[in-house]
Amino acid sequence: MRVRVDKFEQVLLIASLLWGTSFVASKIGVSHVDPYFFGMGRWIIGAAVLVLVALATKTFAPKLFSKPLVWGLGLVNALGLTLQNVGMTQTTATNTVLLVDINVVFVAVISFAVLSERITKYTIYGLLLGLLGVGIVSTGGDLSQMMQGSFVGNVLVFAAGIVWAFYIVYQKKLVNEHVEPIMTSAAVVTTTAVFSIPIALVFASNVALDATGAWSMLYLGVVCTAAAWLLYIMGLRGKGATDSSVILFMEIVFAMVFAFLLLGETPDWFTAIGGVLILLSVLLVSASPNGKKREG
Repeated sequence: MRVRVDKFEQVLLIASLLWGTSFVASKIGVSHVDPYFFGMGRWIIGAAVLVLVALATKTFAPKLFSKPLVWGLGLVNALGLTLQNVGMTQTTATNTVLLVDINVVFVAVISFAVLSERITKYTIYGLLLGLLGVGIVSTGGDLSQMMQGSFVGNVLVFAAGIVWAFYIVYQKKLVNEHVEPIMTSAAVVTTTAVFSIPIALVFASNVALDATGAWSMLYLGVVCTAAAWLLYIMGLRGKGATDSSVILFMEIVFAMVFAFLLLGETPDWFTAIGGVLILLSVLLVSASPNGKKREG
């Protein structure tokens, strides 16, 4: 068994650590700021930082904004973030990270169609097992919860995960076309910010911003958007879409640790069981040789 972690896996693990903290920061932020306004502020800050970095490193390439794929990724990313932020107002950070990151099994399926990555019985078993875990986490083992409580919030963050599954696959296509990571990151984050503006203008109920909300927004913009997105693009250059999403699944561990330490969120038995099933589904998917092209 190979235990050596290559440089691409290293940066993806660091990105997963930073994104693991984002669930806690987002939970705190949307508790103080309108979720639509909060999302817009995060992406505007992240875009400004990455554009400045691209200009400072002389890698800024405005022609990248002429690619429809860049704008499509920005739209999908903005939609995913909106679903997550709104959902987090009705569910916990722990549930959010579990339900969002189930997207790894959907990435494997979409990659089969878009990137010609092989799909095996392990992927199918992983998908079914993961969906069972999602059901347990969402309902808490009580089917009556499907129509009350935090079920709506769980559904919204789960939908965000599916949206981001498409994002991961098509982001890999963009990285294959444009290998410079700084400008690639700047372009996608900037287009995401552009689409987040009309979403906030239409749906935000207020634009009040207190100190806690401002610090959460700044942290997410600089650390979890600009820095983490750059690391993610760098890692994605050397790994397949499915492999990258499996490695990033480590953010579940990081997020649950930070949610426990900073928010005092202790997973109940149903969340723990559902989480274990989801993790097992990822192990099954990671055992599948999806990185190879399918024949025919």
